[in-house]
Amino acid sequence: MFGLFGHIIDFLFPARCAGCGKTGGYLCLHCRSVLPRSQNSPNPEIETFYKYRKTALSALIWKLKYRGGRDIAKIIGELFWENLAEKMSEVKLFSGNKQILLVPIPIHPGKRRGRGFNQTELIGKEIAKLDGGIIFKYSPDIIIKIKETLPQMEIKEKNKRVENAAMSFSAARPESVRGQTVLVIDDVTTTGATLLDAKRALMSAGARKVYLAALSH
Repeated sequence: MFGLFGHIIDFLFPARCAGCGKTGGYLCLHCRSVLPRSQNSPNPEIETFYKYRKTALSALIWKLKYRGGRDIAKIIGELFWENLAEKMSEVKLFSGNKQILLVPIPIHPGKRRGRGFNQTELIGKEIAKLDGGIIFKYSPDIIIKIKETLPQMEIKEKNKRVENAAMSFSAARPESVRGQTVLVIDDVTTTGATLLDAKRALMSAGARKVYLAALSH
């Protein structure tokens, strides 16, 4: 029943490319190939891959977060994987060949209840599927968000963004973090304050090394 309903919806409202508007998917091969690359990172500790503002990617992320387009997580997960796999494979090799903990940035429980999901967790699941357990151990419950914050995109002043994100995260299971290499991912970063605070929480819990990556900036 639900499958038939889904097919009817797809027929009546086909997915359109966020870049050129062509039907057939949320991001066509051409627009995917010309996504503008990030020219800088807000912090040398954070790796970013694509430009965010006024791009097809920003439209996709907005649709995923605020219009419940969960299937878009697959596209974003693929983009992450294409940019991360080679480097993190080398990191794993030089870390005693132990799996790297893949940690999506958590959101506050109140925000999760309102949205119904954490988009970064959905993206992390897609990365884990592509990886098949070779490089990563998907670990969405390693850290929790303990402070409800304003969306960073709504805050204009850099110092206010840092204050907003400060002491937002805590390690939920420190025993699972000690001695581990960790990769924390987020869909978008502005000043980098959110990712850096997640790193603080993980290092305080005894992580060996924490890498930070955001798909866009």
